[in-house]
Amino acid sequence: MSLGGGQSSRSSYPWLAFIIGVAIAGLWPEQWPAIYYYAGLVGLAWGSSFIPRKTRWLIILCLALGFGRAHWALVNKEAATHQLICSNKIVTIRGEIVGQPQPRSSGGSQLIVKIKSAQCGVETVSVSGRAMIYGPDSWLDSGVGEEWQFTGKLKNWPEGGVFSYRYSLFSRGVGIIMASEKRQLVGRKPPNLWLKLVNGQQRLADVLTTSLPEPAASLAGPLIWGGAGRLPAEWRNALALTGLSHITAVSGFNISLLIILLFNNLLLLHCPRLLASTTTSLVIVLYLALIGAPASAVRAGLLGLLMLWGRQLGRLGQAYHLLLISASLMLLANPFYLWGDLGFGLSYLAVLGLMTWTKWWTKLIERLPLIRYPLIRDNLAVTLAAQTWTWPLIFWQFGQISVIAPLANLLVVWALPWLTIFLLLASPLGWLWPEAQVFIFMPAGWLLTILLTIIKYLAHLPCAGFIVNWPDNWRIIICLVYYILTLILLKNWKFS
Repeated sequence: MSLGGGQSSRSSYPWLAFIIGVAIAGLWPEQWPAIYYYAGLVGLAWGSSFIPRKTRWLIILCLALGFGRAHWALVNKEAATHQLICSNKIVTIRGEIVGQPQPRSSGGSQLIVKIKSAQCGVETVSVSGRAMIYGPDSWLDSGVGEEWQFTGKLKNWPEGGVFSYRYSLFSRGVGIIMASEKRQLVGRKPPNLWLKLVNGQQRLADVLTTSLPEPAASLAGPLIWGGAGRLPAEWRNALALTGLSHITAVSGFNISLLIILLFNNLLLLHCPRLLASTTTSLVIVLYLALIGAPASAVRAGLLGLLMLWGRQLGRLGQAYHLLLISASLMLLANPFYLWGDLGFGLSYLAVLGLMTWTKWWTKLIERLPLIRYPLIRDNLAVTLAAQTWTWPLIFWQFGQISVIAPLANLLVVWALPWLTIFLLLASPLGWLWPEAQVFIFMPAGWLLTILLTIIKYLAHLPCAGFIVNWPDNWRIIICLVYYILTLILLKNWKFS
């Protein structure tokens, strides 16, 4: 199966080379000078005579640019983390909250603030960028746009590495970590469209907690607003064992599934393809606006709609090309997305899996005599296609393998687009009519109860999933071998 074929495929090579260069920089050993990499590129340029000279030098240039951009960003970020040295001193930071406060898995809250001023003891210091503030649970009610003065002590930076917390902080522009127990409100940013969207989303999220019983409310919130931090540990473990953790993340994996499942189910209801594509697009745009349009969700929505309309217009080859261009441009702006944002990798791999593997899985499932119903066949093919290239990344990061994941996704994900629509419609209605919240949310509550029952039952099955504590190098090798073998399989296996 070609990913575009012909001239379109060859024009994608430079973009792919740039992405590979960024990836290599993240895996490059710190003790190796960067000059070794560029020397290797020179050797590759002269030794790869089988590639046309013009194409060869363009690919080498993009490999160098990708590595250079990422290496330069890493050096600058590492230097920025040492710009404020205040060991064992009280630090005061004044800044504006730029993201919704999130609960920490170990308890308490975490807030990202844009630094406006800082003091080390009684000395004013020059600091720029963002700070991650750890505080008590009561700070979870803080609002985006509020300006606070925090007092506390700086914490040591975590160790680096691909998908490490250190790189995750870098990807969000954070250069300081501070533990604080004391704060003072000093101002609020004037209301604008962005703040209205964010605050509106928070009000709608609060409606869920008052309209649904537990644990349905704890699952409903992450399902449509993202973030599993408020879920009890028992349910987070159950979702991990069943391979359903993705339903609590507003990421590419979640939104891509939502797009394709909503589109497929509209087709099964005999909706014309163009109308199904348009309706799906409008639902996704409305969804992104209601959740406050966070960057990760906007990226995921654009990718999913790119895939949808690429198929609708019969230009899937161009969709692959645009997919690589969009990834390259995002990495050019922030190379830490590739190393520190697991959602970035899952977004692109999920969309790529849906593009390349849905037809393959559909034809395979059609050969099974027990799975010939279109609703079961199409939903199973979509979920398996998305997971084909995303589970190795999860395995690399967490060492986690869910044996029950295909069955769990088949039994659960069919309901996600409809449950999302029910919750999105019920939330504003429940906010406008508080007295009728119980009745408005009743259909969603029934469906959530069914899903929770399925998840709980599957998670307690013997050998539902397991975690292997293998070294990172072994897991990386296994993932690379897997991707190579699946590419060969995709190219060579044919179905009559």
